[in-house]
Amino acid sequence: MRLARTRTVLVVLLVGATGSLTAAPAFGAVAGRTAPTCDLIVADVEPDVRTQRDWERFGDRAVAGEWAGADGTYSAALPDGRIAWLFNDTFLGPVGPGRSIQPHDPVHNTIVTTRRGSDRPVTTVLGDGTAAGEPLPIVGPPGTDQPWYWNADGIVDEGRLYVFEAKQQAAGEGHFGFEWIGTDLAVLSLPDLKVERVVPTYDSADITWGVELLPVDGYIYIYGVRQLKEFPGTKEALVARAGEGELDGTWEFYTGDGWSSNEHDATAIAGDVGSSYGVSEVNEQYVMVTTDSFLGSAIYTLTASSPFSFAGVTRRQIYDTPEGQPEYDDTASGDIYTYNVAAHPVLSRKNTLAVSYNVNSTGIDDLFRDISNNRARFLEIRFKPQPPNCRAS
Repeated sequence: MRLARTRTVLVVLLVGATGSLTAAPAFGAVAGRTAPTCDLIVADVEPDVRTQRDWERFGDRAVAGEWAGADGTYSAALPDGRIAWLFNDTFLGPVGPGRSIQPHDPVHNTIVTTRRGSDRPVTTVLGDGTAAGEPLPIVGPPGTDQPWYWNADGIVDEGRLYVFEAKQQAAGEGHFGFEWIGTDLAVLSLPDLKVERVVPTYDSADITWGVELLPVDGYIYIYGVRQLKEFPGTKEALVARAGEGELDGTWEFYTGDGWSSNEHDATAIAGDVGSSYGVSEVNEQYVMVTTDSFLGSAIYTLTASSPFSFAGVTRRQIYDTPEGQPEYDDTASGDIYTYNVAAHPVLSRKNTLAVSYNVNSTGIDDLFRDISNNRARFLEIRFKPQPPNCRAS
């Protein structure tokens, strides 16, 4: 899946990097307090070499019909100990010398499963049956038929896997010739990961919901992005919430000072975010990880005391992707770029957060020549341990 500057779309994923950028110190102690503050401070950021190596081995050994590379990676923990990795445009094996693959149309959405405790991918899940010899996506039409779906985030709720699906259609020519036209919700049975139904969800306020799902205290927080009409290409983050068991029911939308049942009352909680971003709980605080709205190489964090209180928080650059370009040239052909972050609590440990970002190229021949140009890279963000008896500022 490819990310446009001028359209609100989803994507996400990973990229193995070679260097790290240590974050500037965050907030200091608050005068008058006897206990140290609990503000999260990024100690360092490094490539997650082991996870990246496992995906490389899996992709490099792909035979016909198996995952070789993709973007849009989200992760959802399954009750039986597996992890469902939700991908978007997926290229399939066989993989040949130099990680080359035969030219073919990607499958718009797939799942790869792994076992918890082992990051190594296990099984590629496609749609049932075949269509004229073409592999089918999990949801939506085969091949280049449209409209198609790109996966957003997924979560298990009441014994089923719910996956947000961003509906897309062609719009114009070239690498970024598509547009978002709505959002549906796919409900998959477990453990077989078969689609039971696809139902409409909220999409009347030009917000693409489901780029991140976060369960907290009986609610599932549903994060979205909206492109600003007055500033084409610039996106803002918003949040809604549903009670557990109500993802396909009634939501509430954060207004800046409370919650409303009207989607059009939703108010931005952060500006200049990517088409996908991550929000996770770390040490009883909340961390948003994002890129810029435009394509570039910088990754940032914002920290807050609640899942919805990021407004006004200073964001800090924590990493610079070695594959990306600080100044992206949207007229270039064969231009490698990085984009969109996803958080992976399923891989995270104490005082850490695992994230991924996407790599892609404006020239599809770059992917056929070396499919690693379309594989996610993983990072591990390490936070300084919290002092005892600290207080959140």
